[in-house]
Amino acid sequence: MVIAEKHGFKEKIEEEFVTIIFPSYVSYNIERKNWGNVMKSPNWKDRNDTELVIAALLGSLDAFDELALRFRPAVETVVSQYLKSVRDIEDVVQDVFLLAFKALPDLEEPNKFSSWLYAIAKNRAIRHQEKNGRMEPRSELDIFILKNTEAIAPDPSQIVEQKVTHELLHLILNGLSSEYKTVLELRYWDEMSVKGIADFLAVPESTVKWRLYKAKQLLKQRLEKIGGF
Repeated sequence: MVIAEKHGFKEKIEEEFVTIIFPSYVSYNIERKNWGNVMKSPNWKDRNDTELVIAALLGSLDAFDELALRFRPAVETVVSQYLKSVRDIEDVVQDVFLLAFKALPDLEEPNKFSSWLYAIAKNRAIRHQEKNGRMEPRSELDIFILKNTEAIAPDPSQIVEQKVTHELLHLILNGLSSEYKTVLELRYWDEMSVKGIADFLAVPESTVKWRLYKAKQLLKQRLEKIGGF
């Protein structure tokens, strides 16, 4: 669904809006002459993150839903480093994406979306922890977004599956520091590339590689102690 269409946005207005918000958007491989066609007949799965961010700014919940689909596992991984209750994790993950959608106009560099989202996820998880699990009431806009997206608000069966996975991961990775647990989960459970992890955490790829190497060593030592692996 494209919210902008409801308010009568035309292709020319869309292009001018993008130009005002991101004057250098051509450098992100988005050609001005093709942007209107992208919004009319999009195949969001084939678009890169930057294109999805700009489409979401123009009002496309479908584009933002694709972003949520791509980054939800990574956001869950970050939030689970601070919270243990699956219900709390789910509430905060939803909160992260709702806040991100509403704050998109504040994102100065759309190609830095993943690291920006990581910062939001970490901050919201810590804030939730400090508030002892108290959630603020959802606004009408929040409820509208949740009703019109699939990745942000999964069905109950997905939540049950998430609970089992979370408990298993906690059992296996218990005792590792958060920086090691995070890269292991992002790499092997969320199947993110080393570059993707580096972008998400806003650290050099060499740092990610070192943390993965060290984390695997520590994990191997722990497994050998508890199970003779």
